[in-house]
Amino acid sequence: MLWTIAPPEWLNDEDDAPPSLVEMSLGRVQLVLEQDRDGTWRVHRVLSTNPADYLRPELQPGAVWKSRSGR
Repeated sequence: MLWTIAPPEWLNDEDDAPPSLVEMSLGRVQLVLEQDRDGTWRVHRVLSTNPADYLRPELQPGAVWKSRSGR
C-alpha cells in the first residue's frame, strides 16, 4: 500500500521508456531538456550562477523549448 497524493497513473505507468534527456548550453546557462511522448521538448532543469536566469519564463521547468536547431 502506498500513502501518497500522486495520481495512480503516475505510479502504475510501467510501459514508459525512460525519459529522453539532453543537456545543452545557452550562453552561460546549462539546460536539461526532456522529450515528451509527442516529440515536444520541454525544459527539465536549469543550471546557472545568475539568479535572473531562473526568472526567465522561457527557461522555467515545463516550458516548451523552441530553438532554431529543432531542440
